[in-house]
Amino acid sequence: LPGRTAPPGAAVPAGGLRCGRAPGAGGSGHGHGPAERHATRSERFVRLARVGAGGLNIPYGGAEYSGDAWTCVRAGDTVTLMLADGLGHGPEAARASSAAVTALHACADLAPADVLRRLHDALKGTRGAAVSLARLDLAAGRLRFAGIGNVGARLRTGGTWRHLLARPGIVGVHRPTTLREEEADWTGDPLLILHTDGLPSRWAPPPGAGLPAADPAVTAAVTIRDASSPARPVRDDTAVAVLTPTPPELP
Repeated sequence: LPGRTAPPGAAVPAGGLRCGRAPGAGGSGHGHGPAERHATRSERFVRLARVGAGGLNIPYGGAEYSGDAWTCVRAGDTVTLMLADGLGHGPEAARASSAAVTALHACADLAPADVLRRLHDALKGTRGAAVSLARLDLAAGRLRFAGIGNVGARLRTGGTWRHLLARPGIVGVHRPTTLREEEADWTGDPLLILHTDGLPSRWAPPPGAGLPAADPAVTAAVTIRDASSPARPVRDDTAVAVLTPTPPELP
C-alpha cells in the first residue's frame, strides 16, 4: 500500500496504521499507510529491529470505518505498540483513534504514562478513546505499559501469561491525575497481545499462541478466531495488535 498517513482529525479507514521511526528519532518516518478506503478488515505485519508487530482490525458490521486503530513506532532503541478504541463506532470513533495514532508519532520517545497525558490533550474535541500502549526498551530488554479504558493487554514471559492493568477512564474526556505504569522483563519467549472490547471480556490467550516462528499478524487472527463464538455475536469493532521477537532465522 502507498506510504501515507491520515491528516490529524481525519477518520481512518479500517485498520489504519503507520509504523516506522518517530520524527526526530534518527531518520525520516516510513512504513505502511491506512488500508484502502473500502476495506472491511485489515491485517498487517511490520518487522522492526529484533521485534515484529502485527495486527488485525475488523470493523463492526462490515462498516467502511473502524473506530479501532493500532500503530507501532520506533524511537532510538525503543519500540512502542499502541491500540486505541474510539468511543462507539463509525467515523466519529475513527477520528478519535486516528488522533491518538497521529499524536503518538510526535511523542514516541516519552514514557507510556507521559504519552497518555499528551494523547489526552490531542483527543479533546473528539469522542475520546480507550488507549493502551507498551514501550519496549530493546537495549535493556524491559517493557513498560500504561493504559486508560478497556483495551486489554496480556503479556507472556517464561511460558506464563500476565494481565497488564489499565486504569478506568476515557482519554480526551477524563484527564488522568495519576497514572500507574507496569514493568516486566522482555525475556522467556515473550509475546504481547493488545485487544479491544470486541473480544469477550473473559477472553484468555489460546494454547500455543505466538510460537517463536509465528507471524504476529497470524497470531492476531488466531486470537480473534478462537475468541469468537456464535453464542456471543460481535457488537463492536474488533482489533488485536501483537508484538513478538523477530525469529533469528528470518531475514
